[in-house]
Amino acid sequence: MMKKYRLFPTICFVAALLLSACSQDELAEQGTALPEGEYPLQIGGVSITAEVSEQPWTRMTESTDGQSSVWTGGEQIGVRIGDSEETGIYQINVDDAGNVTVTPITPVYWTNTQPATVTAWYPATDGTVYLNSQDDNGLAYVLRGTTTGDPQTPVTLSLTHQLAKVRVITRGTADVSGFGIFAPHNCYVEEGEIISTPSSSTDRIPMRQSAYEDIGTCWEANAAPGELPRYEVHCRNGYSGVYDLPSLMTLETGKLHTITLTLNRKGTIDLSQRTETYTIATDGDYYFNGTGSYGIRVTGGNPNIYLGDAHISVTSGNAIHIEGGNATIHLLGENSVTSSNGAGIYVAEGNTVTITGNGRSDVLTAQGGNGGSGIGGNHATCGNIEISNMTVYAHGSDENGDFLSAGIGGSGDNGCGTITIDNATIFAYGASDGWAGNMSTPGIGGGLYGNDKGTYSIITIKNNSQVSVQRGSEWSDYIGSGGSRNSPANSPNGIHAEVNETSTITKLN
Repeated sequence: MMKKYRLFPTICFVAALLLSACSQDELAEQGTALPEGEYPLQIGGVSITAEVSEQPWTRMTESTDGQSSVWTGGEQIGVRIGDSEETGIYQINVDDAGNVTVTPITPVYWTNTQPATVTAWYPATDGTVYLNSQDDNGLAYVLRGTTTGDPQTPVTLSLTHQLAKVRVITRGTADVSGFGIFAPHNCYVEEGEIISTPSSSTDRIPMRQSAYEDIGTCWEANAAPGELPRYEVHCRNGYSGVYDLPSLMTLETGKLHTITLTLNRKGTIDLSQRTETYTIATDGDYYFNGTGSYGIRVTGGNPNIYLGDAHISVTSGNAIHIEGGNATIHLLGENSVTSSNGAGIYVAEGNTVTITGNGRSDVLTAQGGNGGSGIGGNHATCGNIEISNMTVYAHGSDENGDFLSAGIGGSGDNGCGTITIDNATIFAYGASDGWAGNMSTPGIGGGLYGNDKGTYSIITIKNNSQVSVQRGSEWSDYIGSGGSRNSPANSPNGIHAEVNETSTITKLN
């Protein structure tokens, strides 16, 4: 398990309010009393700035990449000038274009021309901040900041986080459905300062599931500073319970604490310990993780194969070879299947391989070699390919410059069954015959042997799929047929597939 600590950046507020014109006589002498209610605090605009690569943060929320925070509008901050007992409330507004402004709900006013400390905080009102429903209601936040200002100059308020943030990233074959940390359920806050927290060792905060492009699926919660001894995990495939952290973690104000856990279901096969190909001949659930140089072979049944951060790289044959039954490959985390002399995943004629994940943060990289496809064929007719709810990087290959495969699909002049892409993100790369570029295969579809094109059945892309394809050269389709200078493919626009209106195709070359 790895622990990482990063400072949360400050969140800065700069917002525009109308200022009654001050006469130079009233403001000329420092310390001069000002008329009551005449000179409101100026907050000169509103922005959120990031000082480091990761920052938290209900109305406040995290950006889609997990690297910054944004306001959603409707948040209210409290403000006080100096030691005054008067406090103001200001509301954050965000328009459709993302522009942020501030509206005074209860403004505060300068009472004299003397510079003073300006304090701001969130939430705007004192009371209990509840931390035990973040899985349903979003992350909880406590912010506070001070600066020095005067009646003549708009102030910039920088607020920093008073809670600690915990992010849990899981690896392995355990299919996590829920996570919790043992920390106080709530804290009492005055003007953005945590005054007290309950001292129960049995309090549990359910964590919120999030997914970010560069982080993947993770679990997050904000908690009061203090000790974090244990966590609780629930899994869909039987791995549940309460566990101590290997060493006691102390949560610190304003810091992001990242915990990476490898959670494997009991009976998971460690590929790094294999000394031969693992053969599956019957129905059942089979779990794999680790990095190994021996593949998986399916000779019968309809097995479920779970890859949890598994990496297979073979020098001969196919990394995963399906020649009997209809296998379903379930992805958990980031996985790869590579062959330098075969297909990443090979499915024989008459069989179907289904490859699926829990979401697009589950990733498979499939690399073929010496004429083998990333997913599909290897010097023989291949069966049906179904891909859903995940992200795939698939690369075709060539043998001796005249026997080429698609990234997803056929190999050489052999046939390929149906290819279905459902609610998935795909990057598929065809092959060419090297520097000459006289022969080419598509990212998805049929292979090529000389001037002979491999055949394929129906290619379907549906349900919000995002497909990016690169063909080997201009002679082939992007999706469809391979082609050569003497026998080019001729599909309109280089796309020969059934693509529904919710899906997109991007040509990479």
